[in-house]
Amino acid sequence: MPILKNKIWLAAFLVACFICFGFTLNNSWYALIGLIFLVLILLFIFYPMIGIYIMAFLFPFTYLQLVYQDINIPYVDLLALILFCAWVIKTIYLAAAKNKLLSAADFPGWQWMTLFVFICVLSLMNVDRDFLDFAVKYIFRPIIFFYLMYLVLPFNLIKNLKQLDIIYKIMYVLGLGLVAMGVWALIFPPVVGFRQAMPISLGGIYPLGTNHNQLAEILISIIPIGLILYWKEKDIVMKNLYLIGLILMIAIQLLTLSRAGWIALAVEFMVLFVFRFRREFKKLISPLVIYLSVLLILPAVYFMYKLTITGLTLSATLNRLKLIDVSLMLFKQHPLLGSGIGVFTQIMSQVKWYLIEYGEVLDAHGFVFKTLAETGLIGTFCFGFLLFYLVYSLYKGFREAAYTQYSWLVLGSLTMVIGSLTFQLFGTSYYLATVWFPIGVAMATLKLSREYLKAGKSRIVNR
Repeated sequence: MPILKNKIWLAAFLVACFICFGFTLNNSWYALIGLIFLVLILLFIFYPMIGIYIMAFLFPFTYLQLVYQDINIPYVDLLALILFCAWVIKTIYLAAAKNKLLSAADFPGWQWMTLFVFICVLSLMNVDRDFLDFAVKYIFRPIIFFYLMYLVLPFNLIKNLKQLDIIYKIMYVLGLGLVAMGVWALIFPPVVGFRQAMPISLGGIYPLGTNHNQLAEILISIIPIGLILYWKEKDIVMKNLYLIGLILMIAIQLLTLSRAGWIALAVEFMVLFVFRFRREFKKLISPLVIYLSVLLILPAVYFMYKLTITGLTLSATLNRLKLIDVSLMLFKQHPLLGSGIGVFTQIMSQVKWYLIEYGEVLDAHGFVFKTLAETGLIGTFCFGFLLFYLVYSLYKGFREAAYTQYSWLVLGSLTMVIGSLTFQLFGTSYYLATVWFPIGVAMATLKLSREYLKAGKSRIVNR
């Protein structure tokens, strides 16, 4: 009952604040929006996992946006912001009422993230005055935003394996939906005469975007989730269903014809081979197996080469090479701190020959070229060490959980993070929910596995 009383007092306090604020508003629409915002905050204070579950479904749909005047924000970002406000309010309340304080351990990789943000601030010295306002906003969103919303929130709000299992299943069902999207694009190709799995329109809206890479990068994150569900499932019927869905996801991922997706998928298979199936492979290896593998790999390499030098793909490749040239040019101008955070697209928008040739301004392909151009060598090292810290933490967690039932969870998470980051060596979603929400879930998985191991809730398996 004391807990219920505390909740009632907290709700009453927030409602009172809203009423006082409402009297100062002249626009009833703003008051209505404020009321909805407050109701969601109250809901997420008491039931934060509802917000995480919705984010698990919405995280790929960054093109599904709320647009109002000069503001456009993906619904998943808006939801994450409301959930973050609720978490901050509850954290302050718990600190004041029960002396439950946060620690540095609640912010994974905070040292490297803090350094990266500091370098981003220093890079403002090299920003042209016309781009300064944009660069300052860019530090807050997406830089600080992605860390707090998609890494810190899942890490702190996911409290047990049951919640984690629900998130896995939501993401798996989402993956099946993306499979259906890819199959539809293959049957009814948006581009006449060229069939590939790619995002499609839903009611005139492209929630995933229009590029095949956007479908491929989501499947790269979800395929390891399917592996986790398959590994941990004991019912033979469900196990086979998970396997069928997993095979379909891999097939659609390959049929996106995304070269970055193929490379990332190959890296994921290599991770699984190195950390789990190496012994089994040694037992199966033979000259015949090697011969058959070469027969399968060579046609794939040849097909990738032909795809690279033909038509639209060649144009995309040349576009990427020109963007790399611009990135290196900006890096050479300011090698230590870069030309300023977030300014790459702003600079490209003033390059007339690029606009005439390609029309649409694209961001730097690959986080390495993005950070080199905008934050220089120092910023690139800081961001790189943040990523290395996350991967190395998962690797250590896998070694700690070896031969227990949690090893599969951590291995799947490690595979997902490495595959996703590999894709971002060629992609442009390096600061978005599509990359960082799965990483946040992976780090929550690592945290829970360590907590359960420390509590002695483990058993020896797969020795």
